[in-house]
Amino acid sequence: MALLIHNQAAFVEQIARNDQERLALKEWQHKTEVWQRKAEERFDKIEERLARIEASLLELPETILQSVLEPIVQAVLEQLPKAVKKEIGFTPPT
Repeated sequence: MALLIHNQAAFVEQIARNDQERLALKEWQHKTEVWQRKAEERFDKIEERLARIEASLLELPETILQSVLEPIVQAVLEQLPKAVKKEIGFTPPT
């Protein structure tokens, strides 16, 4: 009878430990899910930012061409002699 009571007490104690471990596992899973959700949100923001940066970089050559190179080319062409302008087909902008 004493052995039975002892085994029952050990069994109840094991159930209590299992319940604590299950609760700890659920808390850990919840924290992991929260962390994963936050990480996904951060990655989404990073992807959006990179997309904007890529779009800006794709526009950069055109911007450089329009704002820097075109005025330089225009100035050089305007300084060419008329014969050279005629030969290359240069017509001044209107």
